[in-house]
Amino acid sequence: MAQRIIVERADGKWGRQLVVNGNIVTTDGNQGYENEAFCRRMADRITGGEFADAEKKIRRRTE
Repeated sequence: MAQRIIVERADGKWGRQLVVNGNIVTTDGNQGYENEAFCRRMADRITGGEFADAEKKIRRRTE
């Protein structure tokens, strides 16, 4: 099972991960993205092909 996860980081940027069978396969390399929408678009591009049907999750920070 694959999951495409978008994460709001403590520094205010957004990160992405592709998790397959519990293992992190790709990340944004800690570069982060300035806004959630751009991060989602980049994650969708990376997660295409074999993992295009990955479950999509968003983790927002709670203060």
